[in-house]
Amino acid sequence: MNYRINFHVSASAEIPGLPAEAWEALIEELLVIGSDPHHRGVPDPDDPNFQEDAFDPAGLVSYVIDDASKVVHVYSIIWAG
Repeated sequence: MNYRINFHVSASAEIPGLPAEAWEALIEELLVIGSDPHHRGVPDPDDPNFQEDAFDPAGLVSYVIDDASKVVHVYSIIWAG
């Protein structure tokens, strides 16, 4: 069950400031999420399609799962490292 990853403009704007190791960790995590997005991350109690997942020790990615289109929409990337 592979899902395409789509970066929202807000998430795309956060990519240029990421260190190389954070970028690599994010991509590795998104590959796992894309293969089965419902078995990764913590779903929002009000909307289980909205999820957040930690990557590396200091990163957080927020995304929405669109099952009909098989797309994971990444909306936010936070790096605190």
